[in-house]
Amino acid sequence: MNKDKILTWPPAVMLIAFICAMLWGSAFPLLKIGFSILHIEKNTGGKLFFAAYRFLSAGIILFLALLFCKKPLKLPAGKDYLTLFIIGLLQTTFQYLFFYIGISNTTSMKASIITGSGSFFLAAFSHFWLKDDRLTPVKITGLIVGFIGIIIVNFNNERFGLNFRLTGEGFIILTSLSSVSALFIVKKISSRIYPPVLSAYQLTFGGIVLFAIASLFEKPSVIEFSSELVFLLLYLSIATATAFSLWYMLIKYNKLTSIAVYRFLVPVCGAFLSAVILDSESFTWLTILSLVLVSYGMITTSMEKPF
Repeated sequence: MNKDKILTWPPAVMLIAFICAMLWGSAFPLLKIGFSILHIEKNTGGKLFFAAYRFLSAGIILFLALLFCKKPLKLPAGKDYLTLFIIGLLQTTFQYLFFYIGISNTTSMKASIITGSGSFFLAAFSHFWLKDDRLTPVKITGLIVGFIGIIIVNFNNERFGLNFRLTGEGFIILTSLSSVSALFIVKKISSRIYPPVLSAYQLTFGGIVLFAIASLFEKPSVIEFSSELVFLLLYLSIATATAFSLWYMLIKYNKLTSIAVYRFLVPVCGAFLSAVILDSESFTWLTILSLVLVSYGMITTSMEKPF
């Protein structure tokens, strides 16, 4: 079975998506640990610097890995550098700038649910903008079931509430829209740019701009490096580089409406790993139910028929 077939084979797609979700999900508890080590739980500038170091390191690690594997780093056309810079802004800089400010002004429950809605944005925009990527009743069913799973995993956290703040819930919506917008560009250019190369440039460009923005909030000295923090950043960087590279491979070979539901795995895996790693988090039957519902949505969508 060649690479094209493997990366479109439903069991392989689900496995790769699960690996990405576990890698991204592991960042949830580890970021909390990192913020605690640095005492920047309520320091937006400190959080942005932490994110900047994470993504810059991820980009550098990916470039080194590509050089080791003797993969060409030069892009096919000069304009591609600008395109990858834009992806870096959307997928790294703006997404995490909006997220860190937004999460400080809303509850984690509302943030998770609103972030989960990004899958609906992705599927809906794909349906209307990509002629060969249409929503079907089965895909819609899978998305709805998966979204219910996101609501359930957050059900016992904070109250949802109906209040809305631009710098809170509004920024979380912008986080989702920024990420989804980037994926459409990735889908378009991944056919001619090797996804790990694409990821390396995106992470590096996005991290550099994020570092510059963080400097407007705080001084770089807010991040005091220690051996514990370096190991934490090293893991987060490797996990980020691996997850983005694998995810972009899936985007290259699959329809966006088909893989939209897999995004629901990230907050569920984050909740699961937080319960395993953090003493302040607890593992409940709601987490299991949520994972079951998200898995049902994934399998249903990939099979293109209910079961």
